Amino acid sequence: MSINIQKSVFLFIFITLMSCTQDDSSDITVNETIDTTFVEKHGGLQVSGNQIINKIGEPVSFAGNSFFWSNDNWGGERFYNPEVVSWLKNDWNTKIVRAAMGVEDPGGYLDNKIPNKNRIKTIVDAAIEEGIYVIIDWHSHRAEDNPDEAVLFFEEMATLYGEYNNIIYEIYNEPLDISWSNTIKPYAITVISAIRSIDPDNLIVVGTPEWSQRVDLAASDPITGYSNIAYTLHFYTVYHHQWLRDRADEALNSGIALFVTEWGSIGYSVVDSEANKWMTWCHTNKISHCNWAVNDKEEEWSIVVPGASATGNWTENDLTDAGKLAKNIILNWPH
Repeated sequence: MSINIQKSVFLFIFITLMSCTQDDSSDITVNETIDTTFVEKHGGLQVSGNQIINKIGEPVSFAGNSFFWSNDNWGGERFYNPEVVSWLKNDWNTKIVRAAMGVEDPGGYLDNKIPNKNRIKTIVDAAIEEGIYVIIDWHSHRAEDNPDEAVLFFEEMATLYGEYNNIIYEIYNEPLDISWSNTIKPYAITVISAIRSIDPDNLIVVGTPEWSQRVDLAASDPITGYSNIAYTLHFYTVYHHQWLRDRADEALNSGIALFVTEWGSIGYSVVDSEANKWMTWCHTNKISHCNWAVNDKEEEWSIVVPGASATGNWTENDLTDAGKLAKNIILNWPH
């Protein structure tokens, strides 16, 4: 199937979806007319039941991009600049970006704090400037090993950025196959408490066991005592199919809100019927999502080819097949 045919497939899906979505221009209040950025239009995001809503109580679903690990010398760090954020916003229609700070792996935060933290701040500052949402991601697989470090980091981020509606805190990227109730949940409560002592209201997203796929475990024992908490769901279409959507549906029906902070397509192809199913599911359930990853590594899920510009201005030839697929989804997402 050619890229043009594949685009037509996605455009058909999104035109159909958008036909069921109310045109924002038909219901603009006097106050909304003075809003100049996407975040000003929607305001701070809040969990209401199993949905995430905007400042006027509408369930919302935003599409955007996740940056690659921030770690020194891993390659993806060169894309951590304001130009890429601006390009994604203006050329891809990206409404949310995710700054993925590697933690315990070589070259990550625990090895070299200042450069990694500065990369995150660069993306956050750029997102605020561009008026889009930004996820501050503690990109760890073993966060429970260093809770004090996580607390200090998120206290600093909350102090710097807690006043901005753009901010979403992701306090644990992908826990491994460990206990939700005995390990992840206590860690999360510790970090949430630290954030809430400074920032009482911005959205916090909590990772779930088995690489953020066991949302059912979180649903059976959710965090209480703190408001505005959602739970992470990750999927890669080559591995995760209807069985994971069924599990996610059960979690939603249990009353928790989900956020897909990371997803990847089948890779090396613009043909991905499973991506169609996932995107339809995200739209139907009003689930926001960030595509992995802003990088040129020779890997299935990188959005640009090796050697592509680190400051955006990408042509169609600069995009991988995964990048073309992701751009088409994000560009046409009905916000």
